[in-house]
Amino acid sequence: MNLNTLGKLAREVREKAGLNQAEAAKKIGSTQSNVSAAEQGNGTRYISVAIGIIEKIGNQPLEGPFYAVREESAEYNARKDSS
Repeated sequence: MNLNTLGKLAREVREKAGLNQAEAAKKIGSTQSNVSAAEQGNGTRYISVAIGIIEKIGNQPLEGPFYAVREESAEYNARKDSS
């Protein structure tokens, strides 16, 4: 799954829940601008935001084919935290 597809899925989940970007951001502990970037597929930096929307708002755990996306996000966050 590429970043654009993940972002589109996050947007669909958010809209189905009836939330705007700011409301979704508050629920997942992020910002509206990060939600916007995640929904647009703007880089690996925002994968965790898209995953948060899908899992926390959509109550859809990312498993199976989405596992690689979760791993990529975890690896990115680990590199970022060690910098």
